[in-house]
Amino acid sequence: MSESTTTIGEPSARTARRGPGTIPVIGLTGTVGAGKSAVAAKLGARGAVVIDADAVGHETLRRPEVAAQVAARFGTGVLDAEGAVDRRALGRLVFADPSARRDLETLVHPPMFEGFERAIADAARGDAPFVVLDAAILLETGWDRACDLVVFVDAPRPLRLERVGTSRGWTDEQLRARESAQWPGERKKSRADYVLLNDGCSTALDEAVDRLVDWAGERLAGTAGGGRPSPSDARNR
Repeated sequence: MSESTTTIGEPSARTARRGPGTIPVIGLTGTVGAGKSAVAAKLGARGAVVIDADAVGHETLRRPEVAAQVAARFGTGVLDAEGAVDRRALGRLVFADPSARRDLETLVHPPMFEGFERAIADAARGDAPFVVLDAAILLETGWDRACDLVVFVDAPRPLRLERVGTSRGWTDEQLRARESAQWPGERKKSRADYVLLNDGCSTALDEAVDRLVDWAGERLAGTAGGGRPSPSDARNR
């Protein structure tokens, strides 16, 4: 297993979060099935506050005003008997129609980003060394503007197919469908500050995450205001 930094290949709106009361934010993305969530969990075990974009998205869809907007655009067939959004019904619709997916993103992404900002602000009032924003479409949405650094988690495609086949029952065709809804891996990699290859066992991934934390601590030294701990301090927690 190896990791590396990578040169950013496209302009980014990211700016370092500096000054008293701020907290370093690491954006985490990757290829489908690469183990991004496993990396996020290990960073959480090292003291980070982890923001799960999927969970925030689910919470957003449960908001009555958002559910009403979704029903107005896609019809009441995407609501369940209680009037809440049926995510499976909605997913079948938007994954089959790119324009429908874009319409859904227009409705839910702005309130999701507001949720990220609230969670980051809450974390800044605590003693966590850093925040991790775990989002598969971090770059596609421009959510990386909330981050100081972006980490890309990757693994060989045969291994990714094996993982999603075991954990989710996906076929190769289903994996390709999910991949097609995101940027190609190489494009994401070109926008990342660090690439973590997750192609080994859990122990190897622990070691890789420790190296990532040390690297991030060096890169983010001085970005956390008010004498806050840096990511590398998480090694000793």
